[in-house]
Amino acid sequence: MTTRSRLSLLLAIATLVVAGILGAQTVLAGSPVEDDGTSLGSGGGSDGVAGICAAPSAPDGAAEAASPVDCDDTIDGPDVREPGPCGEKVEGTGPDAVVSYTPCPGEEPPVVTDPDAGAQLVEPTPGMADVRAHIFDHVVASDDGRSVTVFFWSGVEPCYVLDHVDVKEGSDAVTITLFEGHDTSGGDVACIDIALLKKVVLQLDGPVGDRSIVDGAA
Repeated sequence: MTTRSRLSLLLAIATLVVAGILGAQTVLAGSPVEDDGTSLGSGGGSDGVAGICAAPSAPDGAAEAASPVDCDDTIDGPDVREPGPCGEKVEGTGPDAVVSYTPCPGEEPPVVTDPDAGAQLVEPTPGMADVRAHIFDHVVASDDGRSVTVFFWSGVEPCYVLDHVDVKEGSDAVTITLFEGHDTSGGDVACIDIALLKKVVLQLDGPVGDRSIVDGAA
C-alpha cells in the first residue's frame, strides 16, 4: 500500500470517529422525541397538560435543544370564597326596625311583598278623650293624585283611636294632621302594648301634583 493510500484511509477513519462522537453527544443532550417530532422536557408530559413544562425541539443542525424559558408548572387551585351572611337580618327594634333578606346559595329568591299591605284601614271616630296630634309615617298618593293614603303607627283600640284628620291645601303644600285619642265608652280597660301599622284614606279638593305633603304634627 502506498503512502498516499494509507493517508486517505486514516482520514476516512478519523472522519467516522468524529461523526460518531458528535452523534452520541447530540443524543445525550437532546430531549425525548414523540412520534410527531415534538421534544419533551424533563416533566415527561405533552399536549399542554397542566403542571408539565414542554421544551422546544432542537433546530436543524443544533447541538442540543433549547431549554424552556419562564416555565411555571404550578397548578392554581379553584378560587373558593367563604359565603357571606345570608338569610333574614333585622336592624333596630319596634316601628324603626328595618328587615332585610339576603338569599343563601342555592336558595330560591324570596317573594317580595308590599310592607304596607298589612296595614289596618281605619276611619276617623270623633268624640275620643285626650285627643292629641299624632305624627304619620308616610303618604302614598293615588294614580290621579286626588286621594292620598296616610300610614301611621299606633296602638290597639280602645286605647288608641283616630279621632279626626285636619287637611289644609295650599298652592305649594298639603298639610295633613292626624288627631288620636282613646275611647272611654268601653270603660277602664288595659290595652296590650304593641305597635300596629294603620292607614286612613283622604280625599283632596285637587290633585297633589307638584305640591309637597307636610305632617302638621311633626
